[in-house]
Amino acid sequence: MELFSSWTGSDFLQFYIMLLVLSAVAGWWIPAQLRPAGRTSQSLDAEDLAMLGGGRERLADSLLADLFVRGGLAAVGAGRLEVVRPGLPASPAGKALLASGAPISAGAASRAVGLHAERVTARLRRSGLLLRPDEYAQLRWLSIAPFCVLLLIGLYRQRMGSALGEATGFLVILMVLTAVLALLRFLKVDRRTREGIAAVQGLRARAARLSAAPRPEEVATAVALFGTGVLVGTPWEPVHALRRQSGGGDGGSAESSDGDGGGDGGGCGGCGG
Repeated sequence: MELFSSWTGSDFLQFYIMLLVLSAVAGWWIPAQLRPAGRTSQSLDAEDLAMLGGGRERLADSLLADLFVRGGLAAVGAGRLEVVRPGLPASPAGKALLASGAPISAGAASRAVGLHAERVTARLRRSGLLLRPDEYAQLRWLSIAPFCVLLLIGLYRQRMGSALGEATGFLVILMVLTAVLALLRFLKVDRRTREGIAAVQGLRARAARLSAAPRPEEVATAVALFGTGVLVGTPWEPVHALRRQSGGGDGGSAESSDGDGGGDGGGCGGCGG
């Protein structure tokens, strides 16, 4: 006996919509419950926080802000920065930015710190604050498993309905929506462990003042935790203008920024699951 053979099209659509809602809930619940705990770390610098808070783009923004505050960079028009003190003392990643000859774009800055971002990522994985690649892959596939099962059910019913001459257009639309939600969930899984998420959230709560009034020596950490939006209304706003001109918001988010130096997820900015 074929499954759902006694169901009308309307009955199955209601059943499918109910399962779609449950799949969406499960897709966010599974990572929250199965995410590895990781380990607590007490020694996080601004570069670590930037990678945890927003990935490679946030790391580049934090470094640019620090160099701008200390006079290594200067604004040259709307949304453009250039190196004015290439010999300024800086970290290896900062020196990579100072080595840029032409006016710096947000994309060029992200590329310049790519190797250093990979090193910071490796350190954070060893510290138990970022998921290992195998843990991350497993969490991603588990998070979309409910959607995959639902798509198989929908495909079965759609083929059976087509064979019987039933209209299946609305079911196909729901299946496309299911696939889109699965893709979004797959791409948006947070790369951090529970301790990695807790570390950023805890520091944000304790350093809330930095989001409104950072002092010069605090700018790198403020941007690492909150993004370049904290620079609006300050003398260092050109760094925010550079990020805004790139169309990258305030420097990335954990879900879509680069946790391994390549482009997809160092931290979550407090979101994600």
